[in-house]
Amino acid sequence: MALSILNASYSVFSYAAKRYAGIHTDPPLPPAISVELSSVCNLRCPECVTGTGLTRRSNSFMSYDLVREIASQFRDRAMSAWLSFQGEPMLYPEFFRVTELFRGMNPVISTNGHYLDSENCIRLADSSLKKVIISLDGITPETYNIYRRGGDHQLVMEGIRRLAATIRERKSKLKIVLQFLVHRGNEHEAVAVAAFAREEGAQFRIKSMQVLDLARAGEWIPSDPARSRYMKGDDGTWHSAWSPAKGCFRMWTSAVITTDGDVVPCCYDKNGLHVMGNLIDQSFPEIWRGGRYVSFREKVMLRRSMVDICSNCPEGRRLFF
Repeated sequence: MALSILNASYSVFSYAAKRYAGIHTDPPLPPAISVELSSVCNLRCPECVTGTGLTRRSNSFMSYDLVREIASQFRDRAMSAWLSFQGEPMLYPEFFRVTELFRGMNPVISTNGHYLDSENCIRLADSSLKKVIISLDGITPETYNIYRRGGDHQLVMEGIRRLAATIRERKSKLKIVLQFLVHRGNEHEAVAVAAFAREEGAQFRIKSMQVLDLARAGEWIPSDPARSRYMKGDDGTWHSAWSPAKGCFRMWTSAVITTDGDVVPCCYDKNGLHVMGNLIDQSFPEIWRGGRYVSFREKVMLRRSMVDICSNCPEGRRLFF
């Protein structure tokens, strides 16, 4: 733990030195990583690159050997390991085996909640996971299925209740977070989902929605503009809300690894447009401190508008409520 805290502290120092003094230092390994165990999903969410079939991963699941190697390289360095990216992590064939590899790194998953049967709930409660984030975008099936197409609302509700009860029974420290992706069709049920979360002893948060095509933004934007990532221009078209942030803290403190072993700079690079290197060919430290990453960080620090994936990123704005 002491090494991971020291690593995180130096990451912050490295970013601050560059951001405020223009001094370049080689950043230590990022204290936070995202590992895409699965790039496939059981749902067909309309504004998700996986649900719409837009992802082009050659591997549906990351190999166990690669996951183990990643965990080994980050042991005693990472303070946070997010074991999901674009797919459903609980579809991974050796899911509970790989979660143990990240024990001590505060592993977290984000799931659509369709695999919370009795056995899985017991294994989740007893696992090394720190937190399980479950998507619940409505208190009624009709509202839930506006976005979670192909989903089973009743199954998810029962699974949440089952997991909460199992956590209590086994006196587990696992935390449940119910995440409500707010849009025009479900905003009226946010209060009811929050009440359900309280009943089950879960945390609750509202997440602003990202769309794949700005031309469709008007179909989804909630009535409260503060909960939107987009603004309507004078010409009637939608565009990403302006972000006041300069640079990007994430470029010094986190990275995403896809099922193929590609290292991409952040979760907004859903299609791997900016691959920094591949872990099958190089170690993570070689990629993290390599010329491609250094050049990318410089560009982001100079002007975020120069980088395409930054245009849809609300860095500096609230995402969760």
